[in-house]
Amino acid sequence: MFTQDRLFQAEEIGNSGQAAAAIIFICPYGTPIQKVSFAIRRLLRAGYHVVAYETTAAVFTAADPLILPELISQVREDIRSRIAKLAAEGVTEFGFFGSSLGSFILYNCVGRNIPKLRWGVFNTGGNIAQGMWKMLDLRQLHVAQGWSLPRLEEAWAELQWPDFGRLDGCRFVFVSSRRDDIAPPGDIVQYLGPMVEAGAEVSVRRVPAISHRTTVIAGLWNAPRFVRMVSSSQGPPPGRLTQSL
Repeated sequence: MFTQDRLFQAEEIGNSGQAAAAIIFICPYGTPIQKVSFAIRRLLRAGYHVVAYETTAAVFTAADPLILPELISQVREDIRSRIAKLAAEGVTEFGFFGSSLGSFILYNCVGRNIPKLRWGVFNTGGNIAQGMWKMLDLRQLHVAQGWSLPRLEEAWAELQWPDFGRLDGCRFVFVSSRRDDIAPPGDIVQYLGPMVEAGAEVSVRRVPAISHRTTVIAGLWNAPRFVRMVSSSQGPPPGRLTQSL
């Protein structure tokens, strides 16, 4: 059960003693770990140890913008603790796979916040306030509490534009589709600039889909393939943004 003091649940899956690399896996908004177990199983078969997180729906349904930064802070602290434990058990490499809201949380974990996260997949991404505002039921809840889109963007500005520090040697891929109505590909590119300027290797990969939900599902199904793009030694030169149309 989620409480105000614990806005997420986490589960370690796999045998850390038999895996050289671990993936921090954060589910999409409103999605329990069990519903995306198909993607986790594919990552396990690829040889990774997985630390999976699901988050409280209250992050948006409570219409309280203070919950999002607190959620991110709690998840960050837990990731740091689990990385330290896994490193002591012999895991030497740490990456991530985040979907939708999970992607945004991890966007606020890389770089100076959790330097051990050297590579990962952002399975959709963009402006968190605009994306949430496009969901009619959530927008109505926030309007009822006196919130507007400009006020939400202001409240979450520091999260939308985090201070990464240096990202030299980091490798990231963003997943998107032309028909994603919540996080369209045109909204992604502007948020990649700071990562590239900080020294990261960043690419954008598009998947066939008809909505935000199916984009996320397609990204989850292809999780091992996208992870290989960033965890292997092959890829774009440092500091360069590439796109696959």
